[in-house]
Amino acid sequence: MIRSLRALHLVCDCLRTDAAGHLQRLRKIDDTTWSYAIALANEHLVGPALHAALERTGRLADIPDAVRDYLALLHQSNAARNDCLRQQALELIGALGNAGVDALLLKGGATLLSAPAPSARMIRDLDLLVPRHAADRVFTTLDNLGYRAIARYPAGHHAYGDFARPGEPGAVDLHFELIDTPHVLPAQDVWRRADQIVVQGRRFFVPSPTDRVLHNVLHAQVHFLANYYRGAFELRQLHEFASFTRDDAPGVDWTFVAGSLTRHRLRTPLHAYALLAHRLLDAPWKLPGAPAVAARLQVQRCLLQHRVPALAGWGTPLANVQSAFAPHRMAGLYGQQSPLLQRRLHHASRFLRKRDAGDWIARLLRSEAHPRGWRR
Repeated sequence: MIRSLRALHLVCDCLRTDAAGHLQRLRKIDDTTWSYAIALANEHLVGPALHAALERTGRLADIPDAVRDYLALLHQSNAARNDCLRQQALELIGALGNAGVDALLLKGGATLLSAPAPSARMIRDLDLLVPRHAADRVFTTLDNLGYRAIARYPAGHHAYGDFARPGEPGAVDLHFELIDTPHVLPAQDVWRRADQIVVQGRRFFVPSPTDRVLHNVLHAQVHFLANYYRGAFELRQLHEFASFTRDDAPGVDWTFVAGSLTRHRLRTPLHAYALLAHRLLDAPWKLPGAPAVAARLQVQRCLLQHRVPALAGWGTPLANVQSAFAPHRMAGLYGQQSPLLQRRLHHASRFLRKRDAGDWIARLLRSEAHPRGWRR
């Protein structure tokens, strides 16, 4: 448990943008702690980012040869994969443009078409937002390019599904909305504020810097498995958030970010996430006002659960209940005309009537290992 926490701080020290005060510390790290740190970096998909950060701050010479060689291999392999993803994205965007469909790249895809393609950011797939009214043209285009659906989401879901083509490094995750509570960050608002980019004659869109921050926070904290309620975090997402707080980052309207999430009663998740980025990655505090006490307690909970993972397992049922009945979800489903408690009771009644005991038990025990529910 102690080594797990040391590994976390070691990885975060390496990811920090400043080298002062950390050179001597890196030289004193034992091989066992490095093994834990590399395992953690792989789990959180930040291995290539580790190499890039150490190279940028001139610290590669301060780590063991085996670790340096391994990180260099990861970085090189990820750069080659991202180059392939870049070409895949350009081909798809070009074909959609010929079909008269605008495409907006989300998350890693938003940085993928920068020049050159990023080598440090690990990208699982291509998240593509398209207008719902253009769905048929999108399906036809994907089919003509040789893509086939490998996963479908239920009707009414914020995304349609995943499409893959043999030989390509990543699937295409097709979205109509950004998250599973679309009223918090509606696609129509993101489209309205989006930045237009042209690469090799292909026109596409990416969210504004402010919307990229909002999407990062919501996806990391309250979307799907809801890390905030579970007391969990992913370093890859946190590292990307930290990059938006730097002085050389593109303009982000932090007052708008805070106001938007506060309006949906998500101020504490935002503050906890920003405070965790500050504690672990030395990200500057950009939000108006000081972090709330609840946010400080949440950060301590996250670090404690990282040190003692069994605690997270015991808290899974409560976390799933909190997520399912969170105020922003109740507002999206039932509006805000009635009291929150009444909406929660109504929601619980509807769920119990529509599902059998096995369904709600499975939902209570849903976890990262069983994202669709226990034993599903």
